[in-house]
Amino acid sequence: IKNKTFADLLGCFIPAFFAENVQEGHSLLSGKLNEKIASDCVSLADDPLMEKGYASTPFDSEGVSCFNKTLIENGTLKMFLYNLKSAAKDNTKSTGSGERSSFKGSIFTSTSNCYIKKSTNTLEYLLGKAQNGLYITELSGLHSGANGISGDFSLSAEGYIIHDGKLGFTVDRITIAGNFYELLKNIQLVGDDLEFLTNGLGSPSIYIDSLDISGEF
Repeated sequence: IKNKTFADLLGCFIPAFFAENVQEGHSLLSGKLNEKIASDCVSLADDPLMEKGYASTPFDSEGVSCFNKTLIENGTLKMFLYNLKSAAKDNTKSTGSGERSSFKGSIFTSTSNCYIKKSTNTLEYLLGKAQNGLYITELSGLHSGANGISGDFSLSAEGYIIHDGKLGFTVDRITIAGNFYELLKNIQLVGDDLEFLTNGLGSPSIYIDSLDISGEF
């Protein structure tokens, strides 16, 4: 899956890492701190102090100092994101993740520069490991085809056939389906081509060993 395309998909499920959703029973990550939820090559960071980051800030909307956070470390869930209210419920400290959309708006939880950490694997290396498969470059229907609580998704997709480790002809009008939590466990490799969307979410290209695909090729 192309870097920015996976960042789009990641954005649908980031709220599962918000403590308020865990507390309200709206996250399947409840009770899984310090457990394996992804493959070893997956680390997810939230870095509000990133130089020239799209969402960099020294303080959150509640005036709490921001700091760099690792949500997933080598596949293990390490922490949730808190604002002051959700932190008080768990008798812990805010992670500097409080956000409000306007001066009079209510506080909610948000990420800053949140991204899958890159490796040293080039895209060409990932394609070579895949040998024969599909390189997904675009997804549509993210708002209606992804369930942020269950992790299930069914999305229209476009991309390229991979043949003998090289990009071949284009494909469109196909559908990919799966579960985000299972997908995290099926990631075999991450690339070195980390890129960010303007909302601060980022990812390198991702190599997954299997995914349900339907359509004509």
